[in-house]
Amino acid sequence: MHTLGTHFELLLRNIRPPEDRLEAAKTLPPKVRNFLKDSEDFPTVEPHSRLVGSYAQDLAVGDVKDVDLLVRVAGNPEANEPEAKKLIASLKDAVDSLPEALGFDGWAGVDIEGARRSVHVYIKGRDFHLDIVPAIAPDGFESELYVPDKGFNKWIVSHPIGYIKLLTELNEKNGRKVRPLAKLLKHFRNHHMKQRRPKSYWLGALVVHHVGQTLDTTQPLAVIFCELLDGIYKQYASLLGRTDGATPNIPDPMLGHNISWNWSRTHFETFMARVDEGRKWATKALEAEEPADAVTYWQRVFGEEFFPSEVTDEASRVAAGITPGQSKVTQSGLVVPSISSVRTATPTRPTTFHGEELV
Repeated sequence: MHTLGTHFELLLRNIRPPEDRLEAAKTLPPKVRNFLKDSEDFPTVEPHSRLVGSYAQDLAVGDVKDVDLLVRVAGNPEANEPEAKKLIASLKDAVDSLPEALGFDGWAGVDIEGARRSVHVYIKGRDFHLDIVPAIAPDGFESELYVPDKGFNKWIVSHPIGYIKLLTELNEKNGRKVRPLAKLLKHFRNHHMKQRRPKSYWLGALVVHHVGQTLDTTQPLAVIFCELLDGIYKQYASLLGRTDGATPNIPDPMLGHNISWNWSRTHFETFMARVDEGRKWATKALEAEEPADAVTYWQRVFGEEFFPSEVTDEASRVAAGITPGQSKVTQSGLVVPSISSVRTATPTRPTTFHGEELV
């Protein structure tokens, strides 16, 4: 079985957002957060805002173009006070003055519009999107909170920070493979589905489910990903034979309600077709007799431009990182490269030994 560990390490680096996009995600949201904190037209409650979504979850892949921002407001969600629909309108009115307040410095060409649960800001000059979501958080962002739904004109419960914590815990308990697995699934979707894409939160929920139910995360990442695609397909294959337009009921990892209630049948069928193709290619990659054949099949799964044929430079980089004085030793005694993200590890001592002394 060719699991191609070095190839997958480079794949994860290749799907990482470009530095300029990460820089935009770091620098633009704080300006908006400070603007809203100081706004007299739209009062907020301390702590005034919090980043959520893929960027905050450390699950961003590809070209990061959007950041989700929670803005805390006072209210009573059960009584619909303030009224959900009107609050989104009030937030938009306040955000309309954002470009002028920031002096148009790099913000020329800003589009602002109200959405179902947020106010959407598009900064044309940086090709960057922000979704500003008002939230009533009785016990702070760390607990369950409520976000508005303009269509139903009510507040609905959510727990985004709890989800971030859950991902972190699962990642630590499973050899730090959960986040990479989720990133690979998102990239697989992005690469094979230019339209009809399922939401990232749905994919994250599927990963959480299968990590807890069907996957052996002690295996190499290549094997785990193949088993994930196979598990997802088998989980919902029976729905494809139904004629009543059935789609999956994906439970929220934190709250349990169905988060994919608005998944259309045609979009679901497209997703399943892509997953079926992917699991077959991944299986052939793992069963290939020659490494080159395995690489070819994985390139079908992830894209040739992302999955490398040659990894000589990457292998040399990793090898250099495990030399004495540059590597680290984990608490379990495992030697890992200095570039490893393992936190609880001790640096090894450098050595001057260059082989057995001749006598």
